[in-house]
Amino acid sequence: MQTTLSCIPCLIKQGIKITNFLNIDNSKNEEMIREILNLLKDEDYKNTPPYLAKKVYSIICKFTETDDPYKKIKEHYNKEILEMRKDLKIIIKDSPDSFNTALKLAITGNIIDFGTEYNITKELILNKLEEVHRKSLKIDNSIEMYEKLKKSKNLLYLGDNCGEIVLDKIFIEYIKNIFPNLNIFYGVRGKPIINDVTLEDAKMVKMEEVAKVLDNGDGAPGTVIKDVKDEFRKLFYTSDIIIAKGQGNYETLSGIDRNHVYMLFMAKCDVIADKIGVEPMSLICMKNINSESIS
Repeated sequence: MQTTLSCIPCLIKQGIKITNFLNIDNSKNEEMIREILNLLKDEDYKNTPPYLAKKVYSIICKFTETDDPYKKIKEHYNKEILEMRKDLKIIIKDSPDSFNTALKLAITGNIIDFGTEYNITKELILNKLEEVHRKSLKIDNSIEMYEKLKKSKNLLYLGDNCGEIVLDKIFIEYIKNIFPNLNIFYGVRGKPIINDVTLEDAKMVKMEEVAKVLDNGDGAPGTVIKDVKDEFRKLFYTSDIIIAKGQGNYETLSGIDRNHVYMLFMAKCDVIADKIGVEPMSLICMKNINSESIS
């Protein structure tokens, strides 16, 4: 997905949001925004928003003098959702369609995103999780995804955000129980960016209990295939099926040149919601649009 003009204010707000969060001096904040504006005026908008966000974030880190400004709050949300595990598993167990419920819970966790304009609070997260029974998938390729999982030997599951990673683990655990012979890999970012998951987050939630964890070697808030490390790129193209969580992975992987990629995300951005023809905050399970044309 190419960067649109509507994406530019969002990229700039990343800097403002972080400096406000860290109480950075206004003069330094202004200098940082000017440098971000200078960067963006010369960039090629044919690149994806996460590709540009990585460059913007490098400027933010320089001025905030930290490579992980959201580190403590990321840990907070991981702990908050970890404390809800038993209740969430009961919701899945008691559901008449447990696969669909586990899937929707995992997608709903995508609300935990510090890169959006929404004010993320514990109350908002709880409300969204409690609504899961009343929410339907507005784009629903879940049956096809289930059938592909049934036939697969290897699954690469691409993570997205902190807190959400706990719901990913619950969903992966459910998948593993259904398909015990499936080899599952969980991909995280290679460097901290916004509140995206890293090896540290995976370790905190003990993701290794249900999947082999590996980082992609890159610091974009998505999966920019040309920039990930060779080992990760090889796994991406050789896995039987890919589940890609979050808007960042949708932005970087929609139209990618391989089949059986399933995008799971909440359409929090008006640009993306309009692009795929749904209302904002819709739950999406969508097969990559180029899948049918790839043998």
